[in-house]
Amino acid sequence: MKNRNWSSEFPEVPEFVHQTVLSTLEELNCGKVKRVKHMKKRTIVILAAALVAILGTTVSATEIFNWNERATEVFEAEEEQQKELVMDQIAQEEYQTVSDSGLTIRAVQTIQDINCFYALFEITAENEEMQIVPGSNMSFSIDYQGKENPFSMLGCGFVDENRQKVSNSRYYEIFGTKTDTNKEDLNMTIQFTSLDAPGEKALEGTKILEGSWEFSLNVHTVDAVCFEVNKEYQVAGCNVMVKAVELTPISVKLICDESSARELEKLEGINIDQADSLRSLFINGVKYNDGSIIEEDGFQELSVGFENGNYEKTARFSRVINVEKVIALLVGENKEEIELP
Repeated sequence: MKNRNWSSEFPEVPEFVHQTVLSTLEELNCGKVKRVKHMKKRTIVILAAALVAILGTTVSATEIFNWNERATEVFEAEEEQQKELVMDQIAQEEYQTVSDSGLTIRAVQTIQDINCFYALFEITAENEEMQIVPGSNMSFSIDYQGKENPFSMLGCGFVDENRQKVSNSRYYEIFGTKTDTNKEDLNMTIQFTSLDAPGEKALEGTKILEGSWEFSLNVHTVDAVCFEVNKEYQVAGCNVMVKAVELTPISVKLICDESSARELEKLEGINIDQADSLRSLFINGVKYNDGSIIEEDGFQELSVGFENGNYEKTARFSRVINVEKVIALLVGENKEEIELP
């Protein structure tokens, strides 16, 4: 039978806080407690309001939320950076658990900015003898509530067995690359419909368990800091006009003049129009104002191509950066510096 286990939605806080929040949520549902005007109806607001109004305690979101260990592998960050991402609503914990047909799915955490989206779920079979083996998958559909699909690409899958041992409980991830067309927040409904066995080659696997597990996640825009560069740099022996660099703590967009990119394209013997990427503009890290270098060790390109006479490359950092400290972007094998004003 499908159910939402609200009694275990806040396991990381003391019991007295746990019970107070549950009580306040019930009163909110019954209309006994008014929501704060002009604020998003997010769990973070409900929690803070509950703790301040009832306990008389000022509690930061960072004192309530805990990063999941898998999320810290995907987005490597120091503890202070984790707190900042929570306060900036780049990282958020999700308090949703649904059980059906012997399978429990828990929404764990979302991390997103203007360029990318990441959602982490925990899939657990009640039968401990059931193993979620490599190649297994979850079937699901997404409803954007009549709004435009915000993603140009969407990927998903269980965490690799080298990262998490095979058992009846495994993490499941959804990655999305956002487009620039939708700047408004929207709620998307993710409807999981089955746990599937591994398929052969391109064929879908047989359904192990079927049911209905529905989650509502918010897709919102966390704006980047834009640096207007408008300066030529020597990159791989070519004069490259860099127009702008946009940074968030987890991603970067490099904007160059199209003619410059075409020169590099000829030099490297590639075809950008066929999704080839310029090695000479490979983003290798950032330089801080104290001279330290934050190198890339897992560069993930989100999108690349020409737009309105510009060459634009968007990528996700392998580790969280401090945007306020960045004075240069490092590109290419030689880590040539693109200085930021």
